[in-house]
Amino acid sequence: MNYLLLICIDGPTTPEMGAAMGGHTQAWVEEMNGRGVRLLGKQLDEPTSAKTVRVRGGETLVSDGPFADTKEYIGGLDVIECENLDEAIDVAAKHPVSWFHKIEVRPFFDDNERPGSFAPEPIPADAAGSMRYMLMMCLDGIPETPEVEEGVLRDGNAWRERVEARGAYVYGHALQHADTATTVRVRDRETLLTDGPFTETKEFLGGFALLNCETLQEAVELAAEHPLARFHMVEVRPFWEG
Repeated sequence: MNYLLLICIDGPTTPEMGAAMGGHTQAWVEEMNGRGVRLLGKQLDEPTSAKTVRVRGGETLVSDGPFADTKEYIGGLDVIECENLDEAIDVAAKHPVSWFHKIEVRPFFDDNERPGSFAPEPIPADAAGSMRYMLMMCLDGIPETPEVEEGVLRDGNAWRERVEARGAYVYGHALQHADTATTVRVRDRETLLTDGPFTETKEFLGGFALLNCETLQEAVELAAEHPLARFHMVEVRPFWEG
């Protein structure tokens, strides 16, 4: 079973917290890579770098900032492969971020596809597609008919085929409903679990796609072409390449 770990920052990270997480995060990555549990992962840039894209009446509307207007934000992601939710929770609880912030664990909609290579090293600045972006498909509770949802699914598959043909598509997947999420914190060595996503808003993450694009504008344009932008919204955020 594949799960997405959303690294959720819910407040300031002090120098002391950063020092405490420090090398432990790299140790976690090395352990999970060695176990064959971690399939891909990357830190995202700050939420101030995000663009949220909607398409209404054929017009592309772009706003600054992440999809949910809360103090919490997604700081990174890891895709893991575990036997069950209990193992996924154990993996999340070992991540140093869970000591101070929280991690959302969400199963994939299905497991028919394994992610390909997503090397953590920065892409050379002179390489084609020199920046990686994450598109977060953000659903905001708008009910749609089965016919509309079927059309969105069909158009979504066509969107992926077009982006793959351009060589910009890296990986993506739909997630199960936010009701299936488990949020993990570790405080005083005790693992604390909460049902539901990391932030209590009507908006929730419904899926994601990783892209290689030359510019943010190209990533925004591809987000605007995604059918979910016509009904919900798509957050575009670059990965941290520092």
